[in-house]
Amino acid sequence: MHYTEKIVCKQKGFLFFMGQKNAELYNYIIENRERITEEWLDSRKKTDGSMYSSNASSQVEEQLKNQNNAFIEAVTSVFTSDGDEFLGALDSWVETIATARARQSVPLHEVIAQIRVFRRIYWGYVRKFFNEDFEADSNDALEWAEILNNSFDYIIERFAIRHYEADQRILQSQQQMIYELSSPVIPIKKGVGILPLVGDIDTHRAKIILETALEQSVKQQLDTLYIDLSAVAIIDTMVAQQIFQVMASLKIIGVQSVLSGIRPEIAQTAITLGIDFKDIKVHANLMRALETQT
Repeated sequence: MHYTEKIVCKQKGFLFFMGQKNAELYNYIIENRERITEEWLDSRKKTDGSMYSSNASSQVEEQLKNQNNAFIEAVTSVFTSDGDEFLGALDSWVETIATARARQSVPLHEVIAQIRVFRRIYWGYVRKFFNEDFEADSNDALEWAEILNNSFDYIIERFAIRHYEADQRILQSQQQMIYELSSPVIPIKKGVGILPLVGDIDTHRAKIILETALEQSVKQQLDTLYIDLSAVAIIDTMVAQQIFQVMASLKIIGVQSVLSGIRPEIAQTAITLGIDFKDIKVHANLMRALETQT
C-alpha cells in the first residue's frame, strides 16, 4: 500500500504528505495547468475597469495566463516539495503578484474573489484525478483537502499582508512626491527665490520643506529666499518651531530669509515659543516683501 511510502513532516502549521500517490497527482495537475488556467479565464465576467474583466485586453489576458500558470506550479509543489521549498515558492509568487496588483490599483477584494474562483476550479481537477484513480481512497482525499485548504488559506493571508505593505509603500512614495512638489523654490531673479507654502503643514512636511529649501537654495545659488505663509491656514507649535529652524539653517549657509503673510495666530504661536523677530525680516504679504526688494 502506498501509505507506508509516505513521508510526513510539519512546518509552519502545514502537514506535508510526500509519496507516490501525491507525485502522481502533482503530474496530473501540471499536465492540465493550461486547461485549468483556461477554465479560470473563461469564468470571468464583464466588469469594466477591472483587469479581471472578460473584455480585458489581450495583453492583460496573456499576463494573467502566465501568472496563473506560475501560481499553479507554486501551489502544486506542495505535493512533492519539502516545507522550505514549497513555502519559498508560494511567498515568491505572492510577493511578485501582490506588488504588481497594488501598482495596478487592483482592489484586494477583487484578487481574493478570483483566488476563491480558482480554488474551486483547481479542486475540481483534484476530484477528477480522485475519480479516475481507482487506487486512491478516502484517506488520500482527506489528506489532499487538508493540504490544499491550508495552502490556499496561507496564500490569501500572505497576499493580504503583502498587498497592504505594497499599498503603503506606494502611498508613502506618492506623499513624498506631493510634499516635494508642494514646496517648490521658485527663482525670480539672480540670487533671489520664493518658497510659497500652501495648505496644512505637519511635522513630516516641515522636514521636507527644510530639506527642499536648503537643497534648492544651494543649487540655485540664492542669496535671499522669501518664505510666504499666506496660504497656510494652521500651524501648530512644533511646526512653527521647525519653520524658524529652516530660517536659521538658511542663515548658516549664507541665505537671508524673509517671511511674509504671517497670520496673527502664527505670530502668536511664535511669540509663545519665545522666537525673537528682531533679526528676521517680516512683511504683511509677498507683494510688499518684493516691493522692498526692488
